Amino acid sequence: MKRAIMTLLCLLPAIAAAKQDPTTSFQGFSGLINTPSATLFDSGEFYFQYSNQTERSGQYRDTANFHFGIGLWDFVELSGRNSAYGDSLNESSDLSANLKVGVPFIPDSWFKLAFGIQDLGGAANNFDAKYVVASKTLFETIDVSLGAGSSDSSLNRLNGAFGGISWQPTDWAKISLEYDAQDTNLGLHLFTPQYWFDNGTRLTANILAYSSNEQLSSDFYYGIGINIPLHSPANLLTRKSSRDNRAHTRAQNSYYQAPTNTDRNGSLIALKQQLETEGFEAVKVGKTGINTAYIELENHIYNRNQLDGLGVALGMLSTSLSNEFKQFKLVIKEREIATLVITGSSTEYRAFLNNEQSLNLNISTDTFGAQDDVQWLEHSASDSFWLKPRFTFWPSMVSTIGTEHGMFDASLALVSHLELPLWQGAAISAVHMTQLAETEDFKDGESYADSKQTDGLKEYSIHQTFSLPFNIKNMIFIGKYRETYNYFANEMRWQSDNGVHRTNLLTAKYENQEIVKLQPYKGCSNILFLVCWPPADSLESPDREVIVAAYRYYSAALDASAEIRYGKYWQHDKGVILKLERMFGDVAVNLNYKNTKVTGKESNQFIGLGFSVPLTPRKDFNNKYVQVRGIPKWNYTVNTLVGKDHNQLTPGTGDSARTFYSLSNIYYNLDRLGKAYVYDNAQRLKQAYMLVD
Repeated sequence: MKRAIMTLLCLLPAIAAAKQDPTTSFQGFSGLINTPSATLFDSGEFYFQYSNQTERSGQYRDTANFHFGIGLWDFVELSGRNSAYGDSLNESSDLSANLKVGVPFIPDSWFKLAFGIQDLGGAANNFDAKYVVASKTLFETIDVSLGAGSSDSSLNRLNGAFGGISWQPTDWAKISLEYDAQDTNLGLHLFTPQYWFDNGTRLTANILAYSSNEQLSSDFYYGIGINIPLHSPANLLTRKSSRDNRAHTRAQNSYYQAPTNTDRNGSLIALKQQLETEGFEAVKVGKTGINTAYIELENHIYNRNQLDGLGVALGMLSTSLSNEFKQFKLVIKEREIATLVITGSSTEYRAFLNNEQSLNLNISTDTFGAQDDVQWLEHSASDSFWLKPRFTFWPSMVSTIGTEHGMFDASLALVSHLELPLWQGAAISAVHMTQLAETEDFKDGESYADSKQTDGLKEYSIHQTFSLPFNIKNMIFIGKYRETYNYFANEMRWQSDNGVHRTNLLTAKYENQEIVKLQPYKGCSNILFLVCWPPADSLESPDREVIVAAYRYYSAALDASAEIRYGKYWQHDKGVILKLERMFGDVAVNLNYKNTKVTGKESNQFIGLGFSVPLTPRKDFNNKYVQVRGIPKWNYTVNTLVGKDHNQLTPGTGDSARTFYSLSNIYYNLDRLGKAYVYDNAQRLKQAYMLVD
């Protein structure tokens, strides 16, 4: 095998040159084989790799490693690694995180500079290293890197000066030579060509062709992976489908024009019918002020992101309203509660669709009184959504990663959520769970049996929402929670008009209807002995109280939000939670830090990395009688305990006891509603309408 690799390396100089691509090292960060470079993972791209090189007990071993990384921004890279200790995936493993930060404002013609930490936080820092590295590009295809590090590695990897050189003569192959402060390694990196996948996905392979280390030279070490853009670089307007070709032709030829019908009332009636045909609900039309058309509607078809529904509605009204209407006012509602008010000119919006000017709309979430002073053309909506069942389905997964019991264990279930609208702002909701599968360690009698997911009705509630002055909304909950708790909760939320600032307060009281009994310690041979029983005052209070205040800031320039929460949580712990979320279209990556404490016990700190993806199509199934959809934002987060000398599962996790039916999920498009967000995603408004059949 290695002889064939060396032959391929010799043939590469005969191939045309190409620009360097970032590669995943065997340590998980971007770099060569075992050393980092100052070139970071591309922003908005997810990198996954399986490799078989592990450092353990002062030697290299052939065991499984799973690497994942992402470029959060141009100068920030985050990556992780789950490394097996033994030959089986069911044995213990180690989960670690890496962070690399590039230094901005250095001209590309000079050099690149980056600082990094390997095995950030955690208790068992088996791969701990800190480094600084500089890289310089020569002749467009050659990168040279020099750095210095301090490492706990017993093999002296990155413990001192290190360096490397890489050359990419073609877009599908790169060779590298490095010195990792102890050993010299020669590597081959292979990629599928850019044109193989329309969305920019690439398959990768990394091979250690030679090493001066005897342990590395005696085995075959490799990595295979996939790089996936989180939002496709291909513009929706230029895809090859016939529908998108029509959209492209429209944009090129200023397709969107004013209607020829000049009858104001007639154009409003035609628009109402068009919106209802598309699937919008509770559509009402009328007039307000002087020469202003008024339209209100609910969007229950474009649920992945309400921005799509907004784009379709704006496109339809701008191309259907008579020119006699100088302005329009569009009110978006949820459960007959106004959530967004948009005013503007049909002429200017058509110009935006035709690429003749930028977006120019007045957008506000201060909707109190937005439906006043309207002269209704047809007062009652043609369809009623009261008592119409709305089903949402999604997978629920409880899992452990990188523990003494295995690399990955999980309990998987299907969640079925039912919402039944009652009257304005009111609805009944219920959650049922169906257990689907579980790994061995979640089975009865095993290590995580107490955390397994089970079948049954988990919660049901009645909700009432009110729209108040000054951009405030309030939701009241009452019902059953987590099977045995009767609860009453109230959530109040304020959002600035542009959506940049948001505060909310959740207060809830839970009363356990199940009698909690004192249980003997597990494994105790004779329960008649007092030592087999915990003290009576060790029982947790059967009742719980949650009070959590939060503030969130959204930055359109960074496509990110930062949130801080403080309060009292489900497990009687108190403290602070910080969350940073980076958005890539409908996909998001989040980082979190938790520091909470139960009275009389030590505080616990966690750091976590998670992601969210939509598990529903762009347009959901919705007819007159029932709606069925997936979840628009499915979250999965991995947390690890920091600041301790162990990695044991620990109570005090900052559980806010949130329900799916909340103000953010139902009324605020998952915190994606406001002028700042709409303007930052203006092209999506255009694309949504251009994709309508």
